[in-house]
Amino acid sequence: MEIDKFLMAATSLSLFETWAWCLVGVMILMAIGTILFLERRHFGRQGKAGSWLSMRLLALFLLLPLTVGVVIIPARGVSGMEALAVFYAALFLLAPLVWFAGHWLAGRLLRPAFTRGESLFMGASGLLILLLPAMAMNLAQGPIFYAKHSLTESSFQGTSAAPMPYSVGPVQRFALQGVGPVFAQSLLAPTGFVLERIDRKVGDAWLDTRNTMRTVYCRDGQNLHFFWLAGEQLPKLRFYWRQNDGRVHSDFVPANSPADATAARQFRIAFRSDGVDPPVPIPRERTAMGYFVGQEQLVYASSSSLQPGESFDNDCIMAGYKRVASEREGPPQAVALLFYPDITAPVVRVEIRRPLAGAGQ
Repeated sequence: MEIDKFLMAATSLSLFETWAWCLVGVMILMAIGTILFLERRHFGRQGKAGSWLSMRLLALFLLLPLTVGVVIIPARGVSGMEALAVFYAALFLLAPLVWFAGHWLAGRLLRPAFTRGESLFMGASGLLILLLPAMAMNLAQGPIFYAKHSLTESSFQGTSAAPMPYSVGPVQRFALQGVGPVFAQSLLAPTGFVLERIDRKVGDAWLDTRNTMRTVYCRDGQNLHFFWLAGEQLPKLRFYWRQNDGRVHSDFVPANSPADATAARQFRIAFRSDGVDPPVPIPRERTAMGYFVGQEQLVYASSSSLQPGESFDNDCIMAGYKRVASEREGPPQAVALLFYPDITAPVVRVEIRRPLAGAGQ
C-alpha cells in the first residue's frame, strides 16, 4: 500500500521536480560511493580489502535484516498503544545492540580480523550509509518545494490579459426566508476550455485559491457557479488558462446586485431519498446536511468533505446531488446554509427542512 502511494506521488511530479530529485539521487549515490571508495582504500593499505568486502556484504544481507526484524517483529506481536512503545524501545535499544554487536562479532571471525575499533567504525559508517538517503531527501524537500513554487508563481504572474472566454449568465435573485435576498450567477465555459488556476485578490496580491475555502463560488468541471447573500463581500478573481500555446488571464467580479428589477423567486430545495436538488448550484463549503439520529434527533454534518469519487473541480451541491452513503445516513431531512456578510459579525445560518409527508413542497 505504501509503495502504491509512493508511485502515485512519483508520477505526479512536475518536470522540474523530477530533474531535481534525480539530481539529489545522483548526489546521494556519489556520496555513498565516495565513502565506500575511501573505506576500501584505507583497509586495502592494511591488507584487509577482502575482509572489508565480506563485512559490507554481511551487513547488507544478514545484519540489516536481523536489525530490522528485532524492531518490526516484537512491535507486530503487541496490539494497541503498547505496540508503539515496544517499537521505540526496540528501535533505540535493541536495534543498535544487534547492529554493532553483529559488526564486532563478524570482525573477529573474519580473516584477517578487524580490531574492535575498526568493527565499530564499520558499523557506524554503515549506519551513516543507510541513513544518508533519508537525511538528504529531508534536507532537499524544502528547497525543492520553494524553488518549484517560485517558478510556478513567476510563470503565472507574468501572463498577459485576454478577454474572458466564459459565457456570463444573468444574475438570478431569490427570496430566502430568514435572511432576505440571495443571488446566483453562472459562468459557462466553451468547449475545449481548460481552467488552470483561480487566484483571489487580497490587498495588492493575487493568491492561489486551490487550498482555500470557497464559499461564494464552486466549480462544476470548467464551469463556475456563484451563490451569495446580499451584503456579502464578493471576491475579485483572476482566471488562468492557455491560449495559442501561451498562458493568459482575465479578471472577474460577480455583479453586486441584479441588473434588472425582476421579482425574486422563492428559494426552495427539493428533497429526495438519496440527496437534494437545489434550484441553483451551491458551494459545498456553505452547506450542511441534516439527518435523523436516534430518537428523531436532527444532527447536521458539514458537506465540505468530499465523497468518494468527488474532487475539488466538481464541488457544487447542485441538482442531482447524491449522497454515496445514503442507505446508511438515511434521507436528508434538512439543509443548513451558512453566509458570511461581515467578518466581524456572526455567521448567518438558515435551515431548509424537508416538507412533512403529504404537505407538498
